[in-house]
Amino acid sequence: MKINCHCHIFSLDCVPLEFRRRFFLDLKHPVQGIAHRAVRRLLPDNSMLEDWLELAELSIFEIAHRLVEEMDAAGIEIATPLMMDMAFCKEFGGDIKDFEEQTAETQAAVEAINRRYNRIRMLPFVAADPNRQNVVELVIEALRGRGFKGVKVYPVMGFTPDDTRLYPIYEYCAEKQIPITSHCENGGIPGLGEYYHLADPKYWAVVLKDFPSLTLNLAHNDRTGSDWQPVIAGLIIKYPNVYTDISYDTEMLYTPRRYFKDIKRMLGTAKIQDRVLYGTDWYMGRCFWTETSYLKWFLEYSKKIFWCQVEFTDQEIGRLTEENPKRFLGLNAEAVNA
Repeated sequence: MKINCHCHIFSLDCVPLEFRRRFFLDLKHPVQGIAHRAVRRLLPDNSMLEDWLELAELSIFEIAHRLVEEMDAAGIEIATPLMMDMAFCKEFGGDIKDFEEQTAETQAAVEAINRRYNRIRMLPFVAADPNRQNVVELVIEALRGRGFKGVKVYPVMGFTPDDTRLYPIYEYCAEKQIPITSHCENGGIPGLGEYYHLADPKYWAVVLKDFPSLTLNLAHNDRTGSDWQPVIAGLIIKYPNVYTDISYDTEMLYTPRRYFKDIKRMLGTAKIQDRVLYGTDWYMGRCFWTETSYLKWFLEYSKKIFWCQVEFTDQEIGRLTEENPKRFLGLNAEAVNA
């Protein structure tokens, strides 16, 4: 049972208007809307870029169903859609879908899919930004009664993970063994380079001193443009429930041999091999790969392409895509089939 521990289903109206306009994604703007439709008409049918642009026009419900279709094609059984709270983004904030509305639509979309398959296919994570009023109450409510499985923290919106306003959430998650996924990459939303440093894992080192049992995924296992990867590895070794996922790093495109050799090394290293999680960051990289092609890089392409030639064993693939994600999410057979 393969599990994708890092993906998204938020719609474009969950993104601040200024951001949409800067990247020519404001479909309600007369010029940008026309340009968007013209580009789509010029692209070949069923191209990955055309598919990605189409997602910009869909609702959360529609995007979620598009994801589960790709999961079925790839043999992915469960995914964890991560909500994003961009309302307080220091660069682009404002003019965005209401947080309660985004939460409710995410909940409804996930419930519809799980009901359709009569088993768990999606386990959503609710977003936590300390700048949101009543964030503690909103997050705990989502976890207790709205079907959310975990918490997503995205520091490059303009805060650091050791912001004490988040500590009641960490305390609750540590007590209930609820997983947290945090963006931990020297990159992310384009145009926010001056805020990338806020995702530095050194801030989580402060948090983990107070909450050493916290189940935490330091996402992206970043090495591109930073020296964060050794810090992440150190936290994994020091604390019992710290993980990292391998979702969408540009190194995968530009230096695949080094990228895949590094993942293989981690999957063969004691104390780290059981804390590496599979994730794709869908749909962020959808113009480059589908759920099927992303997985095939690990199953086939990494060993066949002559400039890469890194082969993963069945045991390593099982650890990456099944065993470790189940442990991170606290899943057992009964929970999966419920």
